[in-house]
Amino acid sequence: MNEDFLQYLWRFQRFRTGGLHTTCGQEIVVIKPGMHNSDAGPDFLDARLSIGGTLWAGNVEVHVRASDWMKHKHHLDKAYDNVILHVVYHADEAIRNGEGQTIPALNLQGLFDYQAWRNYRTWLKQDGFIACEGMIADVPDLVKAAAVEASAISRLQDKSANCLDHLRQSKGNVEEVFYRLLCRSMGLKVNAMPMEQLALSTPLSLLRKCGQDEMDLQALLLGQAGFLSADEAPRDSDFVSELQERYAFFVRKYQVRPMPSSAWKLFRLRPQNFPQLRLAQLARFYSERKAVVQYLLDASNLDAIRKIFSLKLDHPFWRKHYTLKHESPEKTKALGKNAVDLIIINAVIPFLFALSRYNESEETREKALGLLEELPPENNRIIRGYKELGFSVKSGFDSQGLIHLKKFACDSKKCLTCKVGTHILNRDVA
Repeated sequence: MNEDFLQYLWRFQRFRTGGLHTTCGQEIVVIKPGMHNSDAGPDFLDARLSIGGTLWAGNVEVHVRASDWMKHKHHLDKAYDNVILHVVYHADEAIRNGEGQTIPALNLQGLFDYQAWRNYRTWLKQDGFIACEGMIADVPDLVKAAAVEASAISRLQDKSANCLDHLRQSKGNVEEVFYRLLCRSMGLKVNAMPMEQLALSTPLSLLRKCGQDEMDLQALLLGQAGFLSADEAPRDSDFVSELQERYAFFVRKYQVRPMPSSAWKLFRLRPQNFPQLRLAQLARFYSERKAVVQYLLDASNLDAIRKIFSLKLDHPFWRKHYTLKHESPEKTKALGKNAVDLIIINAVIPFLFALSRYNESEETREKALGLLEELPPENNRIIRGYKELGFSVKSGFDSQGLIHLKKFACDSKKCLTCKVGTHILNRDVA
């Protein structure tokens, strides 16, 4: 037996609900099982139950063994003090909450169809792209679409969670928070952490103190990243020498300290994604843009958002360089469409979604979701695998939902957190 299956039974009330009693003999009538909670805290929130003739409102916790309550240290967590029912498979111990009150327990053993458990257990042992691929052909398209939609929203909530925390901590300093998110997204996965570290050590407020001069901003960002040290920078470039002089001035004026250049990775990166070039592009961006967030809020569609980030780095030095050291064939270094779309997916949309939660703005939320629906879908192994199983993938919203579904439900066999999985099991139980 596992906890996921027991939560499924309680969530959908897939057990014999007539004549229920607690382990102490009190009658239980389930009026409302509660809302399934995937975050920290009790498993089901805001339940309504009649226990021993008394109406209770509160939360429900589910465990395989009642003693798991103590093992998980719920008795020390005040979030569990409002649990009104403990649903278990083995009632091996009477449980009290942090206030010393005994929590009524319901033992589900013997109350459900064990064939459903056997089907589910066999299902979890399946290999392949996803566990349910042999049973998915008869799942209606509406159910698949609902699973993808729920997963896409969960992915947005997860990706925007840190941003929302930053908004709260900074008391709504939207420009600073977006700057951090933009830096991280421009680092891609390989350099996301050092880019975020750079954003924290070199806040937007400091960039603004240096003015709008592009060379000043390049000097500050490249210097703070550790790329203007004697070991990293060439000695025969007038352009780099000027950057070093300007950075030395900022060090004296603002008492800043550079990161170690060893924090950055170039291995398996395409030249257009090298961090030195990205920082020069970031300097160009902030030399041209002041109220960036207002631009984002005023933009009416995806193309308008793309124009905000479509920039060309055409300085003679950068036309021949991807790094400070090595020359390359001459080319204007622009943020291409794919790079801009990645910024929109990883920075703009999570930021707008977080901002909608911070400001409780339905309009901003719809804007974030609308942008994701306007974006074309990604094309990778995961998306192709779901397409072969009959999933419709028409937009970035769909592909983001499927990526999240694969990572957090399918790969970890959390099948009963997915609408497709619960549909299949409900069908088998019916």
